[in-house]
Amino acid sequence: MKQIIVLYFFLLYCTCNNIYCSNNILTGASCQIDGKSMALGGGMIGIEQSDSTAIFLNCQLPYNLSELSTKSIKLTTPTKWMKLDVFYAQTGDAVFLENYLSLGASRCLSGSFMLGIKAGYYHYSLISDEKGGTLLSEINCSYKLYEDFEIDIYIFNPTGSKIDKGENAIPLYQSFHIGGLFSTTEKAVWLFEIEKVQQENIIWHLGFEYAVWDTFILRTGLSANPLKPSWGIGGKFHRLKYSLGGNVHPVLGLSSCFTIGYNW
Repeated sequence: MKQIIVLYFFLLYCTCNNIYCSNNILTGASCQIDGKSMALGGGMIGIEQSDSTAIFLNCQLPYNLSELSTKSIKLTTPTKWMKLDVFYAQTGDAVFLENYLSLGASRCLSGSFMLGIKAGYYHYSLISDEKGGTLLSEINCSYKLYEDFEIDIYIFNPTGSKIDKGENAIPLYQSFHIGGLFSTTEKAVWLFEIEKVQQENIIWHLGFEYAVWDTFILRTGLSANPLKPSWGIGGKFHRLKYSLGGNVHPVLGLSSCFTIGYNW
């Protein structure tokens, strides 16, 4: 009975989010969403970053269903020539389980331009013993037009990797994101992002955060297609960072995400 309920919610989840059409694999870039980015509208540009050695632990709980939860860990460290990062995420349970591991490197090519590349491996398994995996890549870059205005571009699976399944091939999720961050004051930051998933409608993300104190930051956001308001809090205590975010889907209800990080 539990397996039937989980499968029902899984299919409802995919249908309402338009992310399982044409046999596409489910999670894609969304496994990297953290508490900060969820609160700021759910896009990729708002994900917590660090210029020093850091570790981030993250847990997403879509629609309060532990069977669809995503748990991830991210390690970043700067070197003399570039910044390196390792990311691992696991989504689902024995009914439908996804694992994603990526290794990345980014480097500032000038005082205002940064380029990053990641190589990843995706693997899924079903309760029916079906399973598969493939290599894929990610690309991101950012450019500071002004001191308070930054443009960001992120592409998940730009090469269109697929999983071979006998005579057929399962297309992996592909997405293109473009947006930016701009500060109106030292304490206020706005975020905007346009997300285009292959063969799907454009998704808009808008977010705003205000730092009341370093230890307490208020965040709110909105995304469209479907329309989802979001909110959250964050802050830091010395080297410890935290963020908590949530949003409400018009059909499936409340989702939440909590992230904790530590900088050396």
